[in-house]
Amino acid sequence: MKEQNFLFSYTPKLIIDNKIIKNNINKIVNKTQEWEVSLRPHFKTHQSDVISFIFENFGINAITVSSIDMAYRFINEKINDIFIAIPINIHSLNRIDYVLDDEYLNRLIVSIDSIEAFRYLIPYLEENTKLNFAIEIDCGYHRSGISVSEEDEIYSIINEIISNNLANKFYGIFSHFGQSYKLSTDDQLYELNATNIELLSNIKRIIEAMLDKSISLSIGDTPSLRIYNKKLLEKVDEIRPGNFVFYDAMQYLHGNCSLEDIAIFLYAPIISIHPEREEIIMHGGAAHLSKDFLIDEGIMKFGLVATWDLKKLTLIPNAYVKSISQEHGVISINKEFINKFKIGDHIAIIPVHSCLAMDTMVYKDGVFYWEDT
Repeated sequence: MKEQNFLFSYTPKLIIDNKIIKNNINKIVNKTQEWEVSLRPHFKTHQSDVISFIFENFGINAITVSSIDMAYRFINEKINDIFIAIPINIHSLNRIDYVLDDEYLNRLIVSIDSIEAFRYLIPYLEENTKLNFAIEIDCGYHRSGISVSEEDEIYSIINEIISNNLANKFYGIFSHFGQSYKLSTDDQLYELNATNIELLSNIKRIIEAMLDKSISLSIGDTPSLRIYNKKLLEKVDEIRPGNFVFYDAMQYLHGNCSLEDIAIFLYAPIISIHPEREEIIMHGGAAHLSKDFLIDEGIMKFGLVATWDLKKLTLIPNAYVKSISQEHGVISINKEFINKFKIGDHIAIIPVHSCLAMDTMVYKDGVFYWEDT
């Protein structure tokens, strides 16, 4: 394969295609305007100041994050409305003031899924005008959140909100339909969303009557983007997808994006070739991709394999990352393609989960932002 002589090519790098990212963001911004819902993208996917700036240029000022530290990192004169969409870790509450004290911050929304957590939060809500909170509701994913069937528990928190005169600090309810990542058909995704949105909207209606105020209903996951429409989302106020900025192998194989939508890949040096085993060894392992895998046609895959010509990715048929250790990756590749590579060439690996790949690389100078001009 023709080698690209870049300064970054001596070590594994995550290549981020800014042009594709801009296209992906533009599509979703336009669609949310059509659907008449707010877009509050999840920044844990990219954790990148460069990509944050791209979002800002599309007029995004409200974002989702997964920690207090991440919230602080992205506050600026344009991004000033931040939602921490994971139940608050009470041990981190002593760090919340340095976020709330930022001059650019307009609002910080934290999350709870229990009355105990709410009680810990009360003094902070009373003291800080910028601090709001939301209740997470579990619609069957069984991660965090109060079960959607436990309405008494939900309304008991609302009653405590009323008794503490904190209705003005209540942002709303939210949920993450994580089951969507295991669904493949449009009908399955539509049924999941339609059922859960109806359940959540009924709870929202009751809470609004109890508090005598409007609240927000927030949902969000990338797979469901492909089936959203204005009618389905008519009772939803905002969506919080994150992975759409990059996409990845899992999204591609589930039909949630095209190859041309994928904006991230590991560009890994080839360090060993074994034609007799139909295997290539790359310098690229769990330290660069994480250990996430998917099952495709009964085969465990830690990444899809492609070539890159500076303009586009081209998948190598039937090639995949079959195993990884900390620094090594073993690629299964047919003989007709293996002979096109030599030691020192680079090979493109589409990660199974782009969020985790970015998380492993973004803080150790492992990311290269590329834009074909």
